[in-house]
Amino acid sequence: MRTNYSEISVLAHQYPVAITVNGRKDTVLLSHTDFLEQQRAINELQERFAIYAQLAQSQDDIKLGRIQLLHSAVESICNDLDNLDL
Repeated sequence: MRTNYSEISVLAHQYPVAITVNGRKDTVLLSHTDFLEQQRAINELQERFAIYAQLAQSQDDIKLGRIQLLHSAVESICNDLDNLDL
């Protein structure tokens, strides 16, 4: 890698480069920009998954009757806040 770094770097900026050891893929090199884009995409998917999980929980709550009128919920929250020891 030391002797061919420039060539490998150029390739890695075009597409991921797989390095093999004894014919088996061992390591994959990719540009820093591609790595950051991949990490951003992973984080976005994790955030979406968290939202979908919350929506699924909400649907389960509705199906199981675990609901409360908005007025009652706000009143309950306000009462809890009034009773906090600050």
